[in-house]
Amino acid sequence: MKNISVCIVEDNKDIRQALEQIIMMAEGYELEGSFPSGEDAVITIPQLRPNVVLMDINLGGMSGIECVKQIKPDYPEILFMMCTVYEEDEKIFEALAAGTNG
Repeated sequence: MKNISVCIVEDNKDIRQALEQIIMMAEGYELEGSFPSGEDAVITIPQLRPNVVLMDINLGGMSGIECVKQIKPDYPEILFMMCTVYEEDEKIFEALAAGTNG
């Protein structure tokens, strides 16, 4: 069975590195790429075409929501999981409307 490929988009270096370690240690998953910004992600994720993207909702610069809006229409098969420590109903709704899967 093929591993599930994962990309991470997180501007906080410590959180990004922790997520990288979790994915690398998890059986059945493969870290395809990790990005500190939405700007980097929109360039490279379409080339990598991972199965899943763990996306921070509040990135510095381009937001995670904007990043999904740019990638999802052309790559509907990529699953986007939005990560946030906040309970911001409006932002969560915006993220779902942009095409995130959860």
